[in-house]
Amino acid sequence: MYKYRNPNFLSILLLVFSLINSVSPRFLPLHIEGKYLVDSEGNRHIIHGFAQTYSPWFNERGSKWDNYNVEGCLQYNQGLIDDILNVGWKMKYIRIHMDPYWSNSPDVYMTDESNITAFVFERFEKYLDEVFVPMAEYAISKEIYVIMRPPGVCPKNITIGDDYQKYLLKVWEHVAQHSKLKNNGYVMYELANEPVDINHIDGENAFKALRDYFQPIVDIIHKHTNNIVLIPGLGYQSRFSGFTEYTFEGTNIGFAAHCYPGWFNSPGENDESKGYKEFKEDFDKEIGLIAQTHPVIITEMDWAPKKYDPSSWGKGVTGVAGGKGFGANFMRIAEESEVSWLLFTGADLLAKYDDSLPNGDTFLTDPEACPRPVYRKYLEYVTDESGDKKYCLKTFNLIILVLLLF
Repeated sequence: MYKYRNPNFLSILLLVFSLINSVSPRFLPLHIEGKYLVDSEGNRHIIHGFAQTYSPWFNERGSKWDNYNVEGCLQYNQGLIDDILNVGWKMKYIRIHMDPYWSNSPDVYMTDESNITAFVFERFEKYLDEVFVPMAEYAISKEIYVIMRPPGVCPKNITIGDDYQKYLLKVWEHVAQHSKLKNNGYVMYELANEPVDINHIDGENAFKALRDYFQPIVDIIHKHTNNIVLIPGLGYQSRFSGFTEYTFEGTNIGFAAHCYPGWFNSPGENDESKGYKEFKEDFDKEIGLIAQTHPVIITEMDWAPKKYDPSSWGKGVTGVAGGKGFGANFMRIAEESEVSWLLFTGADLLAKYDDSLPNGDTFLTDPEACPRPVYRKYLEYVTDESGDKKYCLKTFNLIILVLLLF
């Protein structure tokens, strides 16, 4: 029978397990230091995720729940989070849309989400408590960071002091004071969705006007809480270059961008004239410069050939990194710029993904559509970010060390 030659075997073994556990990642609250999201132990994070919208139409065209059914909404959407994780998606954050379905008067039918005339503040208060906060808490319980965006979208043209700015101020001041969200390092706020243009004085820079539009919103939030805020750019959140000159005051400030095929001089589905070079140059001009000083999170992005419409908002192909195509080049450029990003594909589709299936001619199996390459890229990212590779290496080295001692 084999006998241990070293009486300190148990102590060494405990040390091995202690060192192994020390490299395992922990889910910790975030703040901003320079250009990085940083947790409470000083680790830097680049996060990747998905999005959910809580309204019957965006939850499989009203087939799952309706009629302001809070329990039905929560059960369905929390179930999707579980399903997404169970099929192997490595999600680090979720973008939650506080959809105006809940806060608009049910007696008024609105087709334009930028129209806030049907907004009822008391309804927003009620359903923040009953829908949006519970969904945020559920995501956090699954170790997923949360980005919350306000109900609806920006009007095509905004103006300092307009009703929409007042609306955002009121919404965010209430959210900032919520007891379950206040000073919560797992929750970030995307201040608005897709500003297009801003009215400004002749000769004044549009980014100065946009800075002056959002600075009071940053201030009202940080009057009550230290949560991270994410500021959108112009041009449907594609233009940010002016923020290098017109900067924001305060801490815990980042930016939220959107990116689709054809944007940033990137190739669309049938565009063979553009590739990595053109895409990279324009992305660097609008996003890369600001990403050198602040964290940038891309909160909308997807692609697929048009034949898979309407499964994907963006029309493009994966292509090859460094060559033609949108998807592979986007992922390469995002890595080079150290920006975080998500896949905007519907959560119900993500929940149906099966990586064991062979490549095929469906949205979920075609390597030229976004789900397959992104699923596999997320696996790579989580291995790098979590330290799994270091874990394997350290474990191997420690095992060798232990064997040498006996």
